[in-house]
Parts: sequence; structure tokens; C-alpha cells
Amino acid sequence: MSPHYLAFPLLFCYAGLIKNRKITKEDWITPTGLRAKIFYPSEKKNLPGIYLQHGMSVLGIDDQRIAMLAESLAYSGYSVVLPEFPEVKGLRFELSTIDNIQREALQLSQSLEWYNGKKFGYFSVSFSSGLGLVALCRDKRPENLLAFMGIGGYANFQDTYPFVFQNYDKDNYGVMVLFYNFYEGLEPKLSKELKPIFWEAAMDNAFLRNPPLVPTLLEKCSKKAKEEFLRITGIPEYRWEVASAMKKTKPSELMLQFSPVGQVARCDFPISLLHGVTDPVIAPQESQVLFHHLKSLGKKVVFRTSSAIVHGDQLPLHTQIQGIPGLLLTFGSFLSWMGK
Repeated sequence: MSPHYLAFPLLFCYAGLIKNRKITKEDWITPTGLRAKIFYPSEKKNLPGIYLQHGMSVLGIDDQRIAMLAESLAYSGYSVVLPEFPEVKGLRFELSTIDNIQREALQLSQSLEWYNGKKFGYFSVSFSSGLGLVALCRDKRPENLLAFMGIGGYANFQDTYPFVFQNYDKDNYGVMVLFYNFYEGLEPKLSKELKPIFWEAAMDNAFLRNPPLVPTLLEKCSKKAKEEFLRITGIPEYRWEVASAMKKTKPSELMLQFSPVGQVARCDFPISLLHGVTDPVIAPQESQVLFHHLKSLGKKVVFRTSSAIVHGDQLPLHTQIQGIPGLLLTFGSFLSWMGK
């Protein structure tokens, strides 16, 4: 059977066309002590399992977008576990997340509480996709890992970093997350005032606050902090100057450790990559670079862009018919490799 056909149930569910999904949802604590949710269509212990890692959202596993993806994967005949990482929910870029994903994958793959213990896959989105690929390319990984899928991921963090800032006017969420993480290394004292402002600016974007909260909070800041924030957000040249200076405060070795492109030579599992054509946070060229690099290494990999998704959101499929083939190939290939 063509991989495309395997993806139809998932795609119909993800598009909201299946109203009576009959998916069971359970709250769970993983073997490592993390809060998690399990989604499954029937007896979970008889099903192959997918570890779904959420992206950088303050809602964590309660974000309806990742929950909908979990339901759609479960509707396709899998038990899906969705653990919550405090540092990822807290929008923090930390190398420890790579260690945590590796540990979680190993523990989940060995647990018989949520799946049949035989067929195991990893699925993630955005920055967590890149971090997950780095984690699973380490020598110690689940022995029954059959497939990996990443949506909106990246190849090289050093190249992704400037792209985020270039798209400030389209979507400033990623910019504010990066300032929240890295500004302290540039201006430690000023950061004490501005770090909470960068956080709330990201929240203004994420929750579409109207009116936004940041202007009110800025009135309570010092004159210097207020002027700095207004220059960062109002003057593109200055914003890029600060972004470039922030990047220099981090050693290049750190950036490389975040980057899967230099570490995928060790992977021995097939990889499916999907990216939104108009993704304003991570360039689709990042997935393309990773795809070509994997191909050059002789790895089993598929890659497509699609107009039916952006960054973390799907668009109404009836308005994006031309984007459906990309979804069918990438989702279908992943499900084909996973088997039943």
C-alpha cells in the first residue's frame, strides 16, 4: 500500500473532519516523573507507541494544537504519549533538554504501561524537533525506535537564529523568545527588568492579547529599560545589532551542540521532514538542508514543504489543496515505517 493512503485517516482527523473520534485520554506520570497525557483509540497495551514531544508553548501539553496532533496520531491506530518538559514549557533553550529527551525516550520505550513495548516512534515540532533529533542520534537510544518525524525543524541553529529576526514583522514570537533567553548574556543588569518584558511580549503574541500587556508593564520600568525595549522593537537596524551581539556571547560550540546537521551521521532510523512553505519562525530551507545532508549520508529520509501548515498551525485544507500531497507523503511515510 502506498504511504499516502496510510495518512488519510490522520489527515481527516487533523483537519477536523472526523467528529466522533472515540479517542481515550489519560493523565499520566512518566517513569521519570514528568506530567504526561496518553491518547489511544482502543486497548493501549496492544498498540505501537509514538512519543510526541511538544514545542515551545507556555501551555505545554495543554496546547490544543499539540493535543489535536496527538489525537490524530492516535486515531490512526497508535498509543501516543505526550510528556511535558518544564524548561520547554518555560521557553528556555537549554542543552539539558537534549539529555532529557534522550532519557525520556529510553524510559518510555521500555515502559509497558502505555503501549505494546515493541514498535516505538518519535514525533516532534519546531525547535523540539531539532533537539529531539540530536538526542536520538546519540549512541544510547531506544533499540526499538522505528521512525522519526519532525515538523518545522531546523538543521543548523546558527543559521536559524538570524532568520527568526528577519521575520520580526511577520511574527515576533520567536524573536521575543530568543531575547528572553539570550539578552542576559549581553546586558546582565538591564536584563533583570527586560527579561519579564520579553516574556510578556511573547505572551501578547501567543494569546493575541488586545490590548497587549507590555505597554502597561513598561511604564513601571526604568527610563533606560523602557528606551532599550522601544529601540529593540521599533528600530530594525538596532534590533539586528543587539541580536548579533547576543549571539556572540554564546560560544559557537554551544550553537553546534544544538544543531542536528553535524550529528545525524550516527542515526540508523528513517526520518520524515515536513515544513510549512511560509513558516515565519524557522525557514523551510532548514529542513531542506537537513534532507540533502541526510541523503548525502545515505540515510532513509523524505522531505516535503506544504502550504497547508505554517509554524505550529494548520490552515483550512479546502483552501490549501495544493499542500495536501506533502502532508500525505511525510505523514504516510512515518506511519509506514512505524507499522502496526
